[in-house]
Amino acid sequence: MKNQTIEISTKTILTIIGILVLLFLLIKIATIFVLIFISFILMSAINPVVVFFEKRKIPRGLSVFFTMIILILLILLFLVITITPITSQLNKIIISIENLPTKVISSFPFLKTEFHLSASSLKSSLSRYFTQNVYNIFISSFNNLSSTTINILSTIVYTILIFVMSAYMLVYKDHFYKTSLQVIPKKNRSKIEKILYEVENQLGSWLRGQILISAAVGILFWIYLFILGNPYAFPLALFAAFAEVIPFVGPIVSGIVASIVVLFVSPSLFIFSVIFAALIQQLEANIIGPQIMKRVIGINPLIVIIAIFIGSTLDGLIGALIAIPIITVIQLVIYDILEYDLLENNDNTPKNN
Repeated sequence: MKNQTIEISTKTILTIIGILVLLFLLIKIATIFVLIFISFILMSAINPVVVFFEKRKIPRGLSVFFTMIILILLILLFLVITITPITSQLNKIIISIENLPTKVISSFPFLKTEFHLSASSLKSSLSRYFTQNVYNIFISSFNNLSSTTINILSTIVYTILIFVMSAYMLVYKDHFYKTSLQVIPKKNRSKIEKILYEVENQLGSWLRGQILISAAVGILFWIYLFILGNPYAFPLALFAAFAEVIPFVGPIVSGIVASIVVLFVSPSLFIFSVIFAALIQQLEANIIGPQIMKRVIGINPLIVIIAIFIGSTLDGLIGALIAIPIITVIQLVIYDILEYDLLENNDNTPKNN
């Protein structure tokens, strides 16, 4: 048996090293790409508003300025409306935990006879548990105060950057597309331009649709919690609206959280809360979501779950949130390329006379 030698040229070694260095740099600057992508999504969502102003003979620069001012004012109004009731009701939730044992025993008297439980024993156990955990949370928060402050400041800076980049993208969008297409071979420019605008439309429709779905789910949660007489309906409904951003997982988590709080407040209504939460989840999954998102390409639920898992593993909550639009873009590009290739092959097929 002859010995075989494998020779690797210097060019191949340098190419491999170059690829590894490029991957390392891409990982290091991944945050920048994430910020650009989020800015592009925001730009795609609010571009129709800019177009609306442009049709009223307002220059694009002023249209972008008016649109961003309206968006910022809406966000500030939302914060003003929500922060005060949320903080006050969260404090009430913490206080109501102290009365939980008495409510549990009065609502489920069999616990007292079967398990020999009393309100005082339950209260002491819960008090000891929460005291220990609150103490640990307080100590860990105090020790990580500097990192927490840095994270908050970083979030504020990143948010400002996203708005600024979105504004620039809106102003120079068409110029950027035309400039970028110059590096593409002429025969492929029309295909790439079509993909760019379709990606923009898809991402814009996805974000606008997601906002509408979140608002609808939040309102439904508020209605059902209000019917059950839950005094903390507003923060729970707001939590459900934000949790809706993460498909499949978000509605389940919000339903569980709402039911647990109902258990704290009115243990006898716990079963009704679970039923209402399940009904809302089914309503969102089968009616509200499909109707609002009908303009957006559907994605296999298994792929969505895998994408969320990969995104959360790579970049935590932000990764999970942007996983869906990334998968949407990838699927759209694949569909467009396959459709283009099929049309091109059909055009090149010789015709029989």
